[in-house]
Amino acid sequence: MLKNSVPDCLKALASIFSPFAPLYIVGGAVRNSLLNYPVSDFDIASDLLAEKVEELLDGSNFQIVASYKRTGTLVIKCKQYKFEYTTFRQDSYPLKSGIHTPSKCIFTKDMQTDALRRDFTCNSLYYDIMQDKIIDLTGGRQDIKNKSLRTVREPNQTLSEDALRIMRLVRFAVELGFEIERQTFEAAKEYASGLQEISKERIKDELVAIFNAVFKYNSKSLGVKPSDGIRLLVDIGAMKYILPEVLDMINVPQNPKFHIYDVYNHSLSTIDNLPPELMMAGLLHDIAKSVLLEKYGNMYMHELAGSDMARDIMSRLKFSNTEIERISRLVRIHMFNVDGKTRLSKCRVFIADNWDYFDDFIALRRADGLATNPDNYDESLAQKMIDIKNQMVKDGLPITIKDLSVNGNDLLQCGYKGKEISEMLGKIRLWILQNGKVPQREEILNKLRRV
Repeated sequence: MLKNSVPDCLKALASIFSPFAPLYIVGGAVRNSLLNYPVSDFDIASDLLAEKVEELLDGSNFQIVASYKRTGTLVIKCKQYKFEYTTFRQDSYPLKSGIHTPSKCIFTKDMQTDALRRDFTCNSLYYDIMQDKIIDLTGGRQDIKNKSLRTVREPNQTLSEDALRIMRLVRFAVELGFEIERQTFEAAKEYASGLQEISKERIKDELVAIFNAVFKYNSKSLGVKPSDGIRLLVDIGAMKYILPEVLDMINVPQNPKFHIYDVYNHSLSTIDNLPPELMMAGLLHDIAKSVLLEKYGNMYMHELAGSDMARDIMSRLKFSNTEIERISRLVRIHMFNVDGKTRLSKCRVFIADNWDYFDDFIALRRADGLATNPDNYDESLAQKMIDIKNQMVKDGLPITIKDLSVNGNDLLQCGYKGKEISEMLGKIRLWILQNGKVPQREEILNKLRRV
């Protein structure tokens, strides 16, 4: 029961409120308690205005660390906990705008009004902390029991107001292993175009959350796959406004000698074999195949064109520069030594040049191989690259020029200057990597000395 999960400081906060109004936990914490899922974040609410709450907590052990008076929201800190408090309210949105942010908030003492501004019934349950009682005004308990996602009001109203709720709908379906109620699904299809009005940052955040969703409460145990979120976004029609390039992969055939899926289903199968932080790489690793096939009649060098596309897509979605570099690099290199026939010297140079990305490369290579044809997957190809890397470490091969036994000062004394120094250091590193043997420092210097 939720009572056992409520921190003592939250119970103390409810005691401070109790002479004036009950304090309620609302949303995911209540839902999770009914599902026997972990409870960690606590959103709280009452009919007290933010100003009254600030007055009540003045001089107490509770600290208000953020205040958003327009929405009646406070972030309250106590010890290691932070609670987001919101006054009961009614939100108003421009008609069918889909813009996510309410244009007007009207505060109310009516819990029913507050419940009806929320998204889905499973998230609109209230728990009275002092009374140890769950209050259900929208049928959320039954929907949780039925594992059904349904909007609190008529779905056209709820989803037309805030199109980001469509992505949240998909996330909760994957996260909780719930089915989307039919009318809610149809409304999501009708109002998916509202995602055009949502900021790219919020779109990106929800997409990342969908990638992570299956792992949050281990819905994989219910038969949910990470790729189910992408399939739902496509089936609803939302992907057109999120990452339309994905739609171009659908029904694009691949050589049946190697592949059992078209490009789209292969990419989604790749996602299912990756950790969340690499799922964008799985989704985008073959993103250029359809473009190249239409333009040139083949998919040759799709990894290079795909890397550029991945960079453009992720920049558009406001991913960080670090994330963009990581994923675009993985797309670019994912075909290296795909047949296991690349020369050992070239493999060593590749591993050194992609040292920071090597583990990700191996993870993507395995996922790609399993999604190509699991019955024919050959783990020895990935293991061969791992063995080469391990041997490089054992042999002390230079990964960067900083690992060389000679440096710029040594080259200056040998007669090199300016750009020649960095160029020669790069050549020495390359020479050692290709030969696979670290020469003595004096041997290197003898080759460098000029008469």
